[in-house]
Amino acid sequence: MADSGFVSMAMTITMVICGVLTFFFMGARFAAKAVVKSKQGIDDYVLATSWLLFAVFIVISIYTTTLGLGHHLDASFDMTKLPQLLFWLPVGQFFAVWAVAVSKSSFIITLLRLVEATWQKMALWFMLATILLSMGSISIVQFYQCATPDQQGCVPGDSVIGLGVYAAGYSAIMDLVLTAFPTVVIWGLQMKTRDKIGIILSMSLGLIAGVVGLYKTSTIPFISRSADFTYGTAVILIWLVAEVSATIIAASVPFYRPFFRRTKSSGASGGGPSGRNGTGPKSDPSSSYALSNRKRTHDGHSMLDSDVDRWGVSVGDRDVNDSHSDKAILDNTPDSRIVRKTNISVHYTSDEEANYPRGLQRRDEF
Repeated sequence: MADSGFVSMAMTITMVICGVLTFFFMGARFAAKAVVKSKQGIDDYVLATSWLLFAVFIVISIYTTTLGLGHHLDASFDMTKLPQLLFWLPVGQFFAVWAVAVSKSSFIITLLRLVEATWQKMALWFMLATILLSMGSISIVQFYQCATPDQQGCVPGDSVIGLGVYAAGYSAIMDLVLTAFPTVVIWGLQMKTRDKIGIILSMSLGLIAGVVGLYKTSTIPFISRSADFTYGTAVILIWLVAEVSATIIAASVPFYRPFFRRTKSSGASGGGPSGRNGTGPKSDPSSSYALSNRKRTHDGHSMLDSDVDRWGVSVGDRDVNDSHSDKAILDNTPDSRIVRKTNISVHYTSDEEANYPRGLQRRDEF
């Protein structure tokens, strides 16, 4: 028989690491948005709420290890602690289930701000409603599971297990669907293929949560019906922690991209012999503008202005330039000619700068 104390310790270590790691990734999301002056949205607050629920679940779960969670239910088990364990287990799972549901809701809300097609919005709203309904149902029904077959006003254990399998499986499938959804939304946008792939990959990390969720779902029926549930439940909770962590990280990573683009653009425009801050000659209105220095803007409007300079020059013994005057045009000598120069200037105004003047917060970028 495996050392049950090892499982208890492994669960505690996993939960602490995942709690710290998810806080770091979520904090980096908020910090990145602050640097690029992107306005905080409802999806940010929803994600923060999911982490708080996750943290409460971790604290309760670690406490239940002192009551015997992660240990085998055998002769060495302290049966005096079992009533307390049975009380706190559903409480901790309540917060865990809602952490899963709310973290997925944050990602769906982010996608709702990106899509424009009616069918896309309807599909996302359907997923949001059904995830909250299924996960919310199991979070409440579990409190009414029958302890014995003769107990009145309770829900049979098989029904609770069946609902739990359905909710966990549906949640995992929605992770996979949400992983593919950004491809449908972003691939049709007018942008570089490289940028499309980068955004899609950053928003597809939920695939990990889906795979973990499917595996966790497959273990629920066996462990829930096992007499050694104090040991098996700890294993389920380890996978549950991994699922929530993957979801929070997947919802945070896409918001790092604007920060790195801003940093890269600042570095590219900060020096060089002909840069705006370089040591080279200063640019004049007729010189070309390095559009590469504006990489941080992903959308905008370009305007082309042109004007024409005409002046006469004469070849031979005459002045070549004649100070840009037009008097040589009147010269009828055979070797005189008219010189024409067209000046084209490019003015670029980004939507960010138009809609969000300096000092104000910008909308989200990816």
